[in-house]
Amino acid sequence: MSTPTKTETTNDTALGSLRDVWNDYLPYWFMAPMVLVMVMITFFPGAYDLYLALIEEATLNVFQADFAGLANFRTAFTRGGAFHSFVVTITVVVSALFLETLLGFVLAALVAGVESERTKSFYRVLFIVPMAVAPVSMATIGRIMLNSEIGVIPFVINTMTPFAAPNFLSDIPLLTVILLDTWNWTPFMFIIFYAGLSSVPDTLVEASRVDGAPLWRRYVHVIIPYMKPVVFVATLIRLIDLFRTFGVVYGLTQGGPGTATQLVSINIYEQMFINNQITVAAAIAIVYLVVVVALCNIIIAKVGFEGVWD
Repeated sequence: MSTPTKTETTNDTALGSLRDVWNDYLPYWFMAPMVLVMVMITFFPGAYDLYLALIEEATLNVFQADFAGLANFRTAFTRGGAFHSFVVTITVVVSALFLETLLGFVLAALVAGVESERTKSFYRVLFIVPMAVAPVSMATIGRIMLNSEIGVIPFVINTMTPFAAPNFLSDIPLLTVILLDTWNWTPFMFIIFYAGLSSVPDTLVEASRVDGAPLWRRYVHVIIPYMKPVVFVATLIRLIDLFRTFGVVYGLTQGGPGTATQLVSINIYEQMFINNQITVAAAIAIVYLVVVVALCNIIIAKVGFEGVWD
């Protein structure tokens, strides 16, 4: 019987060490490709955007680029209309998020209280339809329905009420944008809240009913606290999506009249493709990214601290 040589013993030891390392970090090896993809699609564009925001003129040659410091950021907030677009965006985000959350929950509660399954199915389909419409189509439909000459909404207001219909796209453009976005995305909140209401244990509701709690008290003290994580996740997802709003608003008003509905996303588009101010657009995008990420992390940390996220 031959004895193992020193070289074979060394190779076995090395293979055993590699095997141990592989087994010890097995979950990380499987996650490595996804982490690499996330780095490529997240951090690389962000780094390139920051590079564009810090140079005088856009160029791919890093060594020939002239460093501009914070000049592009200063231009964005003095002559680029960044501050105004941030105010418009915050107004639209807060208003639309509040309306969509409120209406989505009310509709979900009403449908959940319907006894007939056939009627429930009808309402579920009916309320989901607006979310299935593409943003460009939604903007086109909105422009036609709100047109002061041929639109059905001004016609109904003029014929069925004592009030004269306003010109929605010139008199109240910001309110029109908020209402159209609410119409488009309330179904998203309805779907999530309806699923959350369906997950509330019947024993909890029955126990509160036996105790004599009226319907509103059952919602306030039993159902809504139980659905707190669902409400949080739904509003967080919608909040992030609202900050990315572009298609519906641009198709409806193109940011106008003037800059009345110029969201940050529309301002970045105009600086980039109309004014050819690529570096200024990059500066606005960097500030916007930092603000949105910081806001979302603050909300997550705050709510997680209160025990909802855990």
